[in-house]
Amino acid sequence: MPDVFVPTFRKKSFAILLAILLCAFLGSISHAQTFHKTAPVDYAELFKKNLKKGGQYLNLNGQKIGDDGIAALVKNPLIQNLVKIDLRYNGISTEGARMLAQASFPKLKELILRHNILGDEGAEAIALSEGFPKLEALQLGWAEVRDRGALAFIDRKITALEKLDLRGNFLADSTKDTLNKKLSHLKSLKLY
Repeated sequence: MPDVFVPTFRKKSFAILLAILLCAFLGSISHAQTFHKTAPVDYAELFKKNLKKGGQYLNLNGQKIGDDGIAALVKNPLIQNLVKIDLRYNGISTEGARMLAQASFPKLKELILRHNILGDEGAEAIALSEGFPKLEALQLGWAEVRDRGALAFIDRKITALEKLDLRGNFLADSTKDTLNKKLSHLKSLKLY
């Protein structure tokens, strides 16, 4: 009997210890997520910290600023001098793209919006915006854009555009063919 009791006791002790550790771990994750969601973000400070090249380049790659951060960005006077903005991996949605499109970026030459969820409406808003008069390079890869959003670049208002990256989106072959024909004057068109 003692031989059977000892292994069973060890298994139960191990299981209890494992359960306690798992609860503590999950509790800390839950607490961290709650804190992360409720902690206010000082966007002005974040922008200042990530401003480079004499105030011409704003690198927010992976900062997860979302649409709230975009709302703060478009109100910030620093956008008047920006030549390049990197907004990859920021959780920006269609609404954030609309906010960008409604703002004025008079000196902006390069806008990186890859790996956000802009969708067709977001792509259309950017394509038809008059707020990017000097924009030469636009990266919208892996942004949940489909045919309608991509085709908006045929009638775009961004007249200085030379490079367009739409890789990783959901484009039909016929859409890619149309874009290749209608946008053949671009220096670079990435669809695949």
